[in-house]
Amino acid sequence: MNTPLTLLAKLARSAIAADIGNINTKYRRQGGAWEIEPSLVRMLSSQAGYSFTNDTPIRPLVYRSGPAGIEPYTPYLVGRDAQRAGITDVAVIGSAELRVQAPAYLLLHLYAIIASLPAGVTNAHIAFAGGLPVEDDGNPQVKAALRQRLTGKAEPASPPIPHVLEWGDHEYTLTIARTSFIPQPIGAVATLLFSPDGRICTNGIMLRQRYALDIGGGTTDFTGRKGLELVPGTEGGVRLGVQNAAETARALIQRRFPSLRQLDAGQVLALLRQGESTVYVAGEPCDVRAELQTALNDTASAILAQVLPRWERTLAQGEVLLFGGGGQVMAPAISAMLTPLTPVTLLDDPIIRVADGIERLAKYRLQG
Repeated sequence: MNTPLTLLAKLARSAIAADIGNINTKYRRQGGAWEIEPSLVRMLSSQAGYSFTNDTPIRPLVYRSGPAGIEPYTPYLVGRDAQRAGITDVAVIGSAELRVQAPAYLLLHLYAIIASLPAGVTNAHIAFAGGLPVEDDGNPQVKAALRQRLTGKAEPASPPIPHVLEWGDHEYTLTIARTSFIPQPIGAVATLLFSPDGRICTNGIMLRQRYALDIGGGTTDFTGRKGLELVPGTEGGVRLGVQNAAETARALIQRRFPSLRQLDAGQVLALLRQGESTVYVAGEPCDVRAELQTALNDTASAILAQVLPRWERTLAQGEVLLFGGGGQVMAPAISAMLTPLTPVTLLDDPIIRVADGIERLAKYRLQG
């Protein structure tokens, strides 16, 4: 039987993992199935007139005290609640070097941890595992700032300082004793190397060479790995993602249909994600498949133009793994361009793949 005490003991021996992306935040809902929520943080509006999609009440997140540097007693809405109510989006999209200074970025981490706790647990002493973009992972100042604001430790030997927050009707005390951050594309590679409980699948699998391409909304991370070991010179980041394809497609569609002045990139991105290719002009359906395909091909070419010079020397020795929300949308275009060079595999569950691998790698390291 899992009492609150036994649940706390399990938390202390394992890690809570989450992937805080520019577009989506991925975590395990109450330690169960993976959940995907938008990376939105909004100030709670005092105005009426919210639009609710169901009868679930919103639950404001209020930071009361702790080391995160967040203004206390200010109500925020996070994730789906931020879609349903609120007025000002205070999330910062960009590199972790920029976001680590933003209260919204810390709130997304703390929200993911609270939402990951088993039901009934409101006081937890945990280890946290997360991912960082490749370029930010190489910046020691980013890691140091993020660790300090999550753990409160001024020095590695210092005791952690708890965070006290309110979420809905409950008060939570979170003590983050340890943190572990890895480059995000390594997470997807780790899902092929480690079992869900953090054990090496087979010794031979650590010798295979893979190239990981993590395409998100506005950024692409890439790396070459032999097992977990970096293939020198194959790692980096590109400020391009599926959002760029949506912007390009929007411009092409509006050029063809000038009356669609209100068409925005978000609507086009929804078409891409749903595999749809119809827009309505003066009430009539119009096929925009050609514009969407041109935008996807152009964006894929721009991404690979920056990636392939890093990979071309050793690419024939490995396979390419494709994942991320943008990777899922852009898989046909990327595959068509890379297949003549090497096999391309779109991993299953591409959006949560990084979070799953972060969790597996964290379990492996805790066992060690």
